[in-house]
Amino acid sequence: MATAKEQAGSNRAHELELIINELEELNEEVRANDIWIRTRWNLPNQKAWHLGTSDRPSPSAHSLTVEYPSAQPHVWRWGDIEPYLLKLAELCPLELTERQSVLLTNPAFGLTGVKVTNTMRIAISIYKRGDDAESHLHTPNASRTIVSDSGGYTIVEGEKMYPKRGDLVFTPNGTWHEHGNDDDTPVIWADTLDWPLIDFLGCAWARDDTENAADHGNPEDGFSRRFYGRGGIRPLFAPHHRGSGEGNSPMFLYAGVDIRAALDDLARFDGEPHEGIIVELVNPENGAPVFTTISYRAQLLRPGEATQPFRHTASTIYWVADGKGTTEVDGEEMAWARNDFFVVPNHRWRRFVNTGKTDAILYSYTDRPLIEKLGHYRAQGKGKDGAVVELG
Repeated sequence: MATAKEQAGSNRAHELELIINELEELNEEVRANDIWIRTRWNLPNQKAWHLGTSDRPSPSAHSLTVEYPSAQPHVWRWGDIEPYLLKLAELCPLELTERQSVLLTNPAFGLTGVKVTNTMRIAISIYKRGDDAESHLHTPNASRTIVSDSGGYTIVEGEKMYPKRGDLVFTPNGTWHEHGNDDDTPVIWADTLDWPLIDFLGCAWARDDTENAADHGNPEDGFSRRFYGRGGIRPLFAPHHRGSGEGNSPMFLYAGVDIRAALDDLARFDGEPHEGIIVELVNPENGAPVFTTISYRAQLLRPGEATQPFRHTASTIYWVADGKGTTEVDGEEMAWARNDFFVVPNHRWRRFVNTGKTDAILYSYTDRPLIEKLGHYRAQGKGKDGAVVELG
């Protein structure tokens, strides 16, 4: 037999149910007026940060479901990607699709937005001899990570570049650029863009009216490296137009040989306990990230090296430039090898292990600059005793 307190609670629950039902009936009436009478509360995407967990809150009878699903950790195997790229180059002319690309889709999203995270997408493109993408400009920031041994060519604001494997070519928002391949063998690169973010904000568009482009002054080949490529020395003038975007790097080519040399020079040090040996590619004018929305980094893990667990409120996509290893994400192991891509979404605990006999080199693309600008960047690590430590 129910106690008086239990009976009162049951009666109150029944009263609330009747009220909710009446409110929902009113919601049917007002729907034509494009308003909604609040009957439930919003369910947050994550549990409170101080709890140290990446678990998501559980919905209740009176909570709204999460509106934007979070990305899932995932590995894209190069062996699954390359055959389709080669078939695409054989079957598909550029005039049909404008780009011969295989786009990575996160299992959490499917084809909705064609994205890896809510802020970034990866399109792996192939260009065979004679392929030529016309000059264009778009508002999302974009980059090319060169996967094949040679990289065809890219022209950004008149600067023609012939990148090689491991090079990064940047086309910041507001820069006119074009691509092509005059080599006998197809070239492959991975395009990283903040398109999902810019599109969500309603700011994504493109132009191809090159006759209206600003005069870029025809910079000589190798201009990026000659003018901006000496660390610690900043030119105090700009001889060429470098696009109309704000806050992004005017240096368009970062050489893979320089990135690897920097990592090798640092490899004798202990490194960062959660990252190993890690460097960031920066704007040579102010030391800020290359883009206002994405930071580009490279890290080296020595044979047998294992990092301490780490998580932050930013999402990160990785490309395996060399070596092999595993990344544990919330205790689940993801194995990776040369040319694979994988993603670690925000809030997830992750730990790297180099399982090979040579150095492992990872390139990474993270939306950390964006999260920092919004004032919501947080980071936590775990010590050898497993205790959670606030890092930022």
